Amino acid sequence: MNNSFKLSALEIVKKYRDIIVLNNVSINVKESQFFALLGPSGSGKTTLLRVIAGFVKPDCGRIFIDSKDITQSPPNKRNMAMVFQNFSLWPHMNVFENIAFGLRIKKLADNIIKEKVNRVLKMVHLEQYASKKPQHLSGGQQQRVALARALVVEPEILLLDEPLSNLDAKLRDELRQEIKTLHKNLGITTVYVTHDQKEAMYLADMVAIMTNGNIAGVDSPERLYRKPSSIEIARFLGEVNEFRGVVKEIKAGVSHIETQIGNIVAITDIDLVEGEKVSVCVRPELIQFPANPASENKIMCQVINREFTGSLINVTLAKNNMIFKAIFTPSSLKSSEVKECLIGIDARDVLIFKV
Repeated sequence: MNNSFKLSALEIVKKYRDIIVLNNVSINVKESQFFALLGPSGSGKTTLLRVIAGFVKPDCGRIFIDSKDITQSPPNKRNMAMVFQNFSLWPHMNVFENIAFGLRIKKLADNIIKEKVNRVLKMVHLEQYASKKPQHLSGGQQQRVALARALVVEPEILLLDEPLSNLDAKLRDELRQEIKTLHKNLGITTVYVTHDQKEAMYLADMVAIMTNGNIAGVDSPERLYRKPSSIEIARFLGEVNEFRGVVKEIKAGVSHIETQIGNIVAITDIDLVEGEKVSVCVRPELIQFPANPASENKIMCQVINREFTGSLINVTLAKNNMIFKAIFTPSSLKSSEVKECLIGIDARDVLIFKV
């Protein structure tokens, strides 16, 4: 075991009858790291979280905290706390007692319970709601209570299962910021399940992308976005324009690729050979207009459609009868009468995948 990891889930297999939910999955989480499990519904991320928490027993594999095997330990002996998607608050208890519940089970003295509960109430900005029942709170306030209840027991590891998915967009943004701030201030090792790519990118130090019970890739959010290891990861982490291409020349680490929209110059660290067929991908938000004079790729395109969304304009472009998308700022595409535009694409923003 590598003792530099706070939490390790190694070679986890979980089946329900003939359905493989987790297929030999492994993750390693460092001390104080915010680790996101990102994937679509049915990818196995919540099952993995419940295996880590001890609520689900794996068919194969081991769970370690600080190199100690806890695979057979019950949930209450793992020093973890879990925040669920549906809050799971006691309706007959007020906010204070909901938060204090875990401390009372530990039979702590009343003065210590009061001190600890009041401290986390202040953390989540709910001091004035201590005497209220959960049903009298908003959804965002209830989720804060659930978060406070998890934090008050001072766990080694905090597990969060899509805690913001039931909230409206404004509340999600507010609580996302609070969770990030709390993690920064407290430094609790955190594993966070979500299907929301932006949420994972904003919160996490490290992201594991899960698909069909497997880990498709693990890396920092920036690396996964800018240098995904597969076209599937690129697609999952945002929209991509995809073009068929053939490698025409490779010189000093720079690839010249003939594509459906013309010659594209790319700087990539994958091994290519001349004549090889590839997929060339460019994210809409990385297409420049007006084109940066220093951009290696400049392409004159037709403007087919523009959709004003307030802070951005979604633009449909065409080149050689190939339709693709770009995202511009309103200040860059001021006139709805523009029929052509010269776009720019930096060579380092071009993603190349073998086919």
